[in-house]
Amino acid sequence: MVNLHCTLHTDKNQKEITRHGSVLFPVACYEDDMACTDVPIHWHDEFEYILAFNGTIHLHVGTEPITLRQGAGILINAGLLHSVSHSLRKPSILRSLVVHPDLIAGSPQSCYWQKLVLPFYGRQNLPFLLMEGNEPWHATIAHLMMHAWDAITQETEAYTIEARYALSKALHILCQNLPSSPPTISRDVSLLERMKLLLQYIEQHYMETISNQTLMRLAACSESVLLRSFKKTVGTSPMNYLQNYRIQQASSLLLSTDMTSSEIAIATGFHDISYFTKIFHRTTGLAPQRFRAAHRTK
Repeated sequence: MVNLHCTLHTDKNQKEITRHGSVLFPVACYEDDMACTDVPIHWHDEFEYILAFNGTIHLHVGTEPITLRQGAGILINAGLLHSVSHSLRKPSILRSLVVHPDLIAGSPQSCYWQKLVLPFYGRQNLPFLLMEGNEPWHATIAHLMMHAWDAITQETEAYTIEARYALSKALHILCQNLPSSPPTISRDVSLLERMKLLLQYIEQHYMETISNQTLMRLAACSESVLLRSFKKTVGTSPMNYLQNYRIQQASSLLLSTDMTSSEIAIATGFHDISYFTKIFHRTTGLAPQRFRAAHRTK
């Protein structure tokens, strides 16, 4: 079945620890309304196909800001930090498939691994492949990926076989059209390690008072380096990232607990209740209690 929203759980290195699919069928489908949420920065061992199903999707892949117009897609390679931004209440629906290569190829010794997986999955110089619709095969890839998405989410008869075939066909076409000069992405190890440290700290201490100076001391860097690191990897400033992370946690508490708005504000680092309400409304389009009423499952 489809997961309407991918709830992320990451380890201290921002590696996602959520299982996508099952051991027997390692693929998961997601549909997210980016007008209501965002997808925090993370990485995983699977490759991921993202389609802008409706509206415009704004991503950060490694250090690259990427915009997907409706109908455009991107295939993100394994091990790459990526995130998707909130879209300020504009219609913005993404559909994604997170696929472990074992589903397609089984053993690395198989011909399927060599022909369908390795040409993309094994290339360090090919972090992602953008498919904006300017080539006929881009639409074919999108069609096959959504065919697999539909089969899995609707659990059609023999959907595991049907989805595996569609995914294999899509990878076959993709491997036939790999660019000779793929997009490059920064492999600044020091930047990535710095960001993992800072993001882990924010995740563990977001309810406390955090400033740029706090993060500068933690990472032993100047303010200009701090700001540049956040801009290159998550597309915003440290304080904007912290604020958005607090709103994510507040949204989760509104939907999963009976805590009052005031209690949630304090628990998520907002010690001014009116400011919390203002920022929450600006981010989600709804006041906290209206958000709870609109989205909470009874």
